[in-house]
Amino acid sequence: MIRNIIFDMGNVLLAYTPDKYIATLTEDAEAAEALLRELFRSSEWLELDAGSITEESAVESVSLRIPQYGGLVRKAMDNWHSDLTPIEGMAELVEKLKSKNYNIYLLSNTSMKFFSYMDKVEMFRHFDGFIISAKEKLVKPDRKIFECICSRFGLTAGECLFIDDLQPNIDGAQSAGLNAHLFQGAEELTQFLKNSNIL
Repeated sequence: MIRNIIFDMGNVLLAYTPDKYIATLTEDAEAAEALLRELFRSSEWLELDAGSITEESAVESVSLRIPQYGGLVRKAMDNWHSDLTPIEGMAELVEKLKSKNYNIYLLSNTSMKFFSYMDKVEMFRHFDGFIISAKEKLVKPDRKIFECICSRFGLTAGECLFIDDLQPNIDGAQSAGLNAHLFQGAEELTQFLKNSNIL
């Protein structure tokens, strides 16, 4: 029996679209491509998620590669979270699950900046706990991060349903004994939950 629903954040609960965000910072196509490539798709970004580098160090490192856009790198780093908006239908689905007395958790590969904006995300008030990769210094799909959430909150793996938009993370969860479902939108997820007698 499923008692706990564990959600990924980016592109499951909140839209993460760095290309659209960058378009709000600059109309220069070359600058936009440089920011996307050298910041949001960089090894530094992955290190931020892993908690192994500070934002200051990341900005400094990226700016060394694209010094002509150093100011944009700083601005993008400071404000990227402002573009995170709820995926259509997901806030309502979270609320419905909570009303049925499921425990709701977040398990996300993201940086420590999460703790500066989490209180602004209305749906998070329904959550019973958060596991953030940068804080734990563990990243999906490492099975250890799934073992971490179970240990931290006293969950039985087989009573958990993990929802993520990336197949490697689904595989990681299943390797740790969790049930898992690949996210393909709120409508599809709702139907899956109904078919599984969760809703």
